[in-house]
Amino acid sequence: MEILSKIKNLFLFSTPLSEQQIINVNSHLKHRVFPRPFERLSNLRDKRNLVGAEIGVASGEHALSLLENLDISMLYLIDPFKMYEEYLKDYNSDYWATKPSLDEIFLKAKKLLDLYKEQTKFVKKFSNSAVKEIESSIDFVYIDGNHDYDYVRKDLELYYPIVKSGGVIGGHDFYNGFSRSHNGVITAVIEFVYSKGLQLYVEQPDFWFYKP
Repeated sequence: MEILSKIKNLFLFSTPLSEQQIINVNSHLKHRVFPRPFERLSNLRDKRNLVGAEIGVASGEHALSLLENLDISMLYLIDPFKMYEEYLKDYNSDYWATKPSLDEIFLKAKKLLDLYKEQTKFVKKFSNSAVKEIESSIDFVYIDGNHDYDYVRKDLELYYPIVKSGGVIGGHDFYNGFSRSHNGVITAVIEFVYSKGLQLYVEQPDFWFYKP
């Protein structure tokens, strides 16, 4: 079987990469290139004075991209900055051992977004509780919280009703492959869109659809 990522095929790179480096580059392209397809390819760039919500803020890089690339008057930043119970069993894993604390991540996000403090509101709650803090209907929601099926489905069900007609519902990590933990995102989104009879748009790593 031929490996498609052979060195001879990597004509875009000036230096050779190993197979693992190729995987890492692909992962970084999915996660760290801004603006993401959600803001580049949806109709949000054509609108003004947007009110939106991001579920899953982490250190704020994507929130910053939203604020820099869209005309936003208010962005609700929804993240408890607490560990989900089901994650605790893996908290001492090598993955978490290399990560800063959630308190540190919150402070980093606040600092990164300080320039936009008049246009943002941190809601340090889990998304099922945070929806009650949103004071009016919104133009979009970007879902990038807990990726398990039940949580993604619940986020879609809770936030869809508060999005205006013509608004956009979307999110991150609509791919699986070696990242099987994203299966919940794909299944929940496809089921939800099908149940509503809507058109789904995908440009990895994002998905989005419009509310009629």
